[in-house]
Amino acid sequence: MPDAPREGNTVKEWVTVKEAAALIGRHHSRIYRWIDDGRLATRTDANGITCVLAKAVVRIEPTVKRGRPRGSVSKR
Repeated sequence: MPDAPREGNTVKEWVTVKEAAALIGRHHSRIYRWIDDGRLATRTDANGITCVLAKAVVRIEPTVKRGRPRGSVSKR
């Protein structure tokens, strides 16, 4: 897993969606899905770029299961 995005010697508090996806090894569409679901708060910077709290992304990622949902196999 890559290091947290930095500004100089300090870890950035707010990261772009692209940086958040790279931080946890997920696709950026997953981050946008979490935003749409209300799991992540956002802010828009002066350039109109959507940013999320880095610590929130790291906190929520382990609670979301990867892959297809388990269940019975459908009969065709």
